[in-house]
Order: sequence, then C-alpha cells, then structure tokens
Amino acid sequence: MHDEKVRLSAFDWLNELSLRYGDVLPWAELSSGFVLEGERVTLIGQKGIWKPKIIDRYPISITTSVGGPYKDSMTNDGFIAYAYRGTDPRHSDNVILRNAMRDRIPLIYFRGLAIGKYFAAWPVYVIHDDPGRLAFTVAVDDHSLLEHIERTSEQDWDSESVLIRRRYITTEVRTRLHQRAFREVVIGAYSERCAFCNLHHPELLDASHIIPDSDEWGEPEVTNGLSLCKIHHAAFDSNILGVDPDYRISVREDILREKDGPMLRYGLQGLRGHQLILPRKRQDWPDRERLGERFKRFREAG
Repeated sequence: MHDEKVRLSAFDWLNELSLRYGDVLPWAELSSGFVLEGERVTLIGQKGIWKPKIIDRYPISITTSVGGPYKDSMTNDGFIAYAYRGTDPRHSDNVILRNAMRDRIPLIYFRGLAIGKYFAAWPVYVIHDDPGRLAFTVAVDDHSLLEHIERTSEQDWDSESVLIRRRYITTEVRTRLHQRAFREVVIGAYSERCAFCNLHHPELLDASHIIPDSDEWGEPEVTNGLSLCKIHHAAFDSNILGVDPDYRISVREDILREKDGPMLRYGLQGLRGHQLILPRKRQDWPDRERLGERFKRFREAG
C-alpha cells in the first residue's frame, strides 16, 4: 500500500483519538492501531523508531517512553533532540530515520507521560543529524500545511521563515507536553482524587502548582503540586483556601463570615482545619517549604 496513504490515514485516526481522549492517548489504542483496507496499521511498539509492517521504507513514529534508556532534550535553537537507537549511526533504525530526514517524510512523535499514557504531536520532521551527539533534531510543524510541505522546494524547506515557524510550534508543543506531564504525575500520585475533598473523577481534577510555574521556585515536579477538583483548584489559586506546612487547610476569614448555599457551607467553609489528603508515597508529599511560602501569600491576601 502506498506510504503516503497510510501516513495520512494515521494522522486522521490520531485526530479522531484526540477528540475522544484529548492530548494524552492510551498505549492500548496506539499499539492496536486501526485497519486500513483490511490491513492493520500500528503506530507504536517496543522500538522507539517504529515502522509498521504495512509500509516498507520509512518509520511512522518516534517514541520516548517513561523510564526508557533514552532521554530527549531541547537543542540550543529550540527543537527536540531525539537520541539514536544505540551508539551505532549505521543501526538499521537510525538509517531509516535518516532516510525519512532525507526524503522529508512526516512522522508522529510520542512522549510517554506515565505508564500506558502518551502525548502525541504530528507532523514532525527530522531536520538534522548529529552523529557526534548521537541524536537527530526533530521539529514539529503545522497540520494544515501537510499537503503544501510535500510540494515545498528544497530551498524553501530550509528557509529562515520555515525554521521560525517550526521553532514556534515546537516550543508550544513542548509547553503543552510539560503541562500534561505535570498533570499526569501529580494526579497519579494522589490516586486520581482531590486532595481537599477526595472527589474521585479524573475528568474533574487539575494539577495545581503550589508555587506558580512562573516563579523561579515553581518547578513542574510532583512535590510542587496538588491534585484538586476544579472548584478547589480555583479557590486555592484565588487564595480562598490555603494549606499550611503541617498540611492543614485554612479558609479565608471573609469567606467564613459569608452566608450562601450548600456549596459555600460544605464545599469551602467546611474544609477549615481538615488535613490534606496526601499521596501514598511519602516522597510525593507536598514540599513543606513551598507550602510555607504559599501560605504566607494566602495570609497576606486575607
């Protein structure tokens, strides 16, 4: 079957999956794939550089898994550095990825966020090969330009305007990736429950930063996060609710004096003095110093 038909069908199928699941897609769906004209197309597998049997020459995706032997990084010019398979530039997987670079073949990039959960970006292109670093440079591009890119001249392909566009899109994708990764690790640490009210509906949960990510101390790590339902996330961000370094919940004084319906009474006022619901693993508990700093801001707001 023609490579381009398979590839475009795969992109369409990913669009459908994203409408169902959002940015974070399940391994089970990706590894099972879809059927095209009676043949199965898988998008991910045990190898990081994945070529399904249905196509002959080029890979369809590149993957970085959670806990895998290879780590992606950011290049100095804002793109993704994707590690070689092994240390031999002539390894067959590295060769087919190099061929995809030469022939300007659009690929899919999967990044593992948690066991069985993957962030997907497409189309991505291999734009540089660096044997010295044992890495390829990968750029994310615009969905809507797929057909146009196939007709782009070699000169335009490497133009400054194309690089600027791809750098911008890649940076946006990496920001989304980090946000989704933070959400997965934080909500997973809290067993998909709200740390204030114990609500157990993942679709209603957010990963809230204790110290905002705009702050130099606001690293996207589990000990700087709380799994909160949407109303308690908003209340925490608005300094209506606070958490002290001993993991006790406080309610702003003016809120305690208000009279309203049951949500105010039970959903906010009733939390005063309650202990935060903590992750099972002590290493994932909120950082006390960060809580102390955030609690000072809460007290100042009240």
